Amino acid sequence: MAMVDASLLVEIVVALSIALGTLFAVAELRDMKKDRRMQLILQANAHMSTREFMDAFCKIWRSNATDAKEIEKQVSFVDLNMVANYFEAIAHLATQSLVHKRILMAYFPYFLIWKKISPWVLAERIALDLPPLYRDIETLAHWQEKERDFGMPQKNR
Repeated sequence: MAMVDASLLVEIVVALSIALGTLFAVAELRDMKKDRRMQLILQANAHMSTREFMDAFCKIWRSNATDAKEIEKQVSFVDLNMVANYFEAIAHLATQSLVHKRILMAYFPYFLIWKKISPWVLAERIALDLPPLYRDIETLAHWQEKERDFGMPQKNR
């Protein structure tokens, strides 16, 4: 009978070890997921900080264009595409729940960039017959405007 009790005790210890190992693995996977999400944001921010990107972004930011032709005169087609593709890729991470929207709002001014490039985007959608073109930028811009969440602490929140 002592042998049965010892083997039963060993089985219980093994089962507990497996359960604890599983819990530890799940906790580690959750931490890795958080780390990966932050790494995506940091990599995106590093790209946004390059001189080439900042030059293109500043041209858009400083433009006073109100239609697609005007903005293409003030900002090159290549620069418009580079900035729009960048913001679309980052916005896609949020729409697919790979990164939290609120984190993106703290780093990226979707509402403001959409105001600048929307005439050009709308014209490109028509010209290319591609209605979903840059849809994720528009989605986050509208969400950001509605929430008035520009990544800054708001009073009375």
